[in-house]
Amino acid sequence: MRFAFIGTNAAAWPLLDEIRKSGQHTLTTSAVEGALRERLAEAAVSVRLAATAEDVLLGQDVDVVVLALEDCDEILRLSRAASQAEKSIVLFLPSVSASPALSFELQLILDESQVAILPITGRWRLSNLAIGSLTLGLSPADVNQVSLEMPLKQSSETHLLEGVREGLDILSASGFRYSQVTCLDARTPDGGLISRLVTLNSQNEAEVRLPPASLTLRPGQDTGEEMLTIVSSAGITTTLPVVSPRYLPRIEHFCSQKSLCAASMDECSTTLELCEAVAKSIRRRRTVDVHFDAGTERSLFKSQMTAIGCGVLSWLLLGMVAYLIAGQLLTLPDWMWQTARILWMLPLILFLAAQFLLPLARDRANDGRRGQSR
Repeated sequence: MRFAFIGTNAAAWPLLDEIRKSGQHTLTTSAVEGALRERLAEAAVSVRLAATAEDVLLGQDVDVVVLALEDCDEILRLSRAASQAEKSIVLFLPSVSASPALSFELQLILDESQVAILPITGRWRLSNLAIGSLTLGLSPADVNQVSLEMPLKQSSETHLLEGVREGLDILSASGFRYSQVTCLDARTPDGGLISRLVTLNSQNEAEVRLPPASLTLRPGQDTGEEMLTIVSSAGITTTLPVVSPRYLPRIEHFCSQKSLCAASMDECSTTLELCEAVAKSIRRRRTVDVHFDAGTERSLFKSQMTAIGCGVLSWLLLGMVAYLIAGQLLTLPDWMWQTARILWMLPLILFLAAQFLLPLARDRANDGRRGQSR
């Protein structure tokens, strides 16, 4: 297969290095900048560079485009262009800005195209995960606990987000769909990170209770001895090595079977939803639900109208007090008192008028729907 790289993210370097050492795959014209280009220079790798990403996509000597960008909008734009050019896409997720919205948009592009779109995820580091598999296929009844400890080379926010996403994806390889997340940070008095603990659980009312899963991140060097630990219901502990992945066999497999990419994108969306829940848990300092439905437009409108009604009542009460006090202390012309009474009652009149107009607006909306149905 002929690969072309576009982007700046140095996370793509291991794949690029694996390609250049492979005898079956080649590296063609690419458009790389920033940290990724610096890695190429350090390793003295000669790559034909294109002026723009569009020049890479227009090339006839490219089978797979590897996107290693930080801008989600640019990722979507180039993904659409690559799919139209009938080139498969391998994607390294942005360090900070990746969200479920990105994976959902990529899913739409995947559904409309004839090529593969494959996100690189943390579960590829599980050596026990078969090349064509996305989960370990564990049964909740047979597992008592799942845990993973991972080091952080740097405790910066970017590396912390990447570590959380990678670790959560490895835990998600168990096949369990967790619905609650709790995240706790242990920090030094000056704000330095000691550890981050992420705990995954299912809701109490869930039909099937899932075994808890935990991810622990601590600053330290990667020793290559990380293990995914699975404790069975019988108390037997199984450890699965977490190693540096071999990308090419998996990429070949998924690109040859495009139908598998949809499931891979779904798993990626699940991991990104867990990452969003982690951010909410840190912000709110409590356990949060992964899938939380924000207020609908109708409920938001009712809440707003309730708040406005409370404001109107407060205005009337305070206005009455102010009016009585002013009447005792001030001597004003009659027209000023009449103006004050009008201004005092005006918010109540407008609020009641809006309430009376609401049924009329609802009837007009229903009439419009009936007209469209005809």
